[in-house]
Amino acid sequence: MNYETPKFSKFDKKLDTLGKGISGQVELFETKKGIKYAVKTYYSRKNYESKKDFKIRILHEYDILSKLSHWNIIQQYKYDVSFSGSTIKLFMMAGSPNLLKLLRSNKDIDQNELLCFWKQICQGIKYLHNLNICHRDLKLENLVFDLEYRFIKIIDFTTAHEITKTNPYSIGLVGSENYAAPETFASLKYDGKASDIWSIGIILCYLMNKKYPWKSAQWNDENYKQYQSQFNSNEKENISLFNLEPDAIKESQILNPDAEQRISIFDFDYFLWFENIRYCNSSTTCGYNHNENFR
Repeated sequence: MNYETPKFSKFDKKLDTLGKGISGQVELFETKKGIKYAVKTYYSRKNYESKKDFKIRILHEYDILSKLSHWNIIQQYKYDVSFSGSTIKLFMMAGSPNLLKLLRSNKDIDQNELLCFWKQICQGIKYLHNLNICHRDLKLENLVFDLEYRFIKIIDFTTAHEITKTNPYSIGLVGSENYAAPETFASLKYDGKASDIWSIGIILCYLMNKKYPWKSAQWNDENYKQYQSQFNSNEKENISLFNLEPDAIKESQILNPDAEQRISIFDFDYFLWFENIRYCNSSTTCGYNHNENFR
């Protein structure tokens, strides 16, 4: 799904700073025609990164996004490298505040509406995985709505990995501990798609419970240790993380500690519970007006 591409000008009005960190910031702009867009500015790490490495690292995100066109993926427009080469700006579609902020500002959202959000995320990941791209940093902070508050958009592809025959495995621990799969802590190389599925499961846990099931999927986390022990025992049917029916089926598929046994995104369509989730897509809506909660 393509939205109207703005005609950028140095006279465009800056509306807000959406986020700021050590490595850069995201700002909201508006053209004379009233079209809003976001600019993500990166600053080079001058102390330990050459200008060449800086450009390769940042434009990796642009290169990934330039291949994508889906209503649940943020749309990229163009990039600019400063004359000095010390900053890079990525121009992209404007979005809402991230989903974690939105949920914390409104805690009384119907469960079926929350499931619409989750299924939209799953559709975006299905599209990515079909192209052999894994995101590797799926979390509520990397999910926004479009400005009409209809479609969830997956953002921040800085650590995304494109799987090839010569490079089939993801490498390195990236992202946030709350959402990271257990194999990313234990192995140098791992299946990036399987780690995305784990993160999808953690997102569902938060949407249904307004909290994370554990701080980190490692043996030294008591909550995770208890879950893993229970999962590997005959008590699996007693596990209840999602507050959905039937819980045991979903959890055994999505949050399986064994990455090789974990369900793939393409298997979701075989489950009746998933098929029955109504969600907003290019041709229909879930029946809820998300504007009412967040705008």
